[in-house]
Amino acid sequence: MPQMLDFPTCYVCRSVDLEIISNEEFGPMTMCCECGYSWIASYEELSSDIRVNIAS
Repeated sequence: MPQMLDFPTCYVCRSVDLEIISNEEFGPMTMCCECGYSWIASYEELSSDIRVNIAS
């Protein structure tokens, strides 16, 4: 039986090395430090222990 993960992972490479970045157009986004893929952050990602960086 599949196990549900307790923490967010990258949709592309399944890495758990993620960080929250701020984008002027889209607001908070989750970015994978492994492959660089990014997506609009969900509430679960914002409330978990992910590094937060403000990019200007």
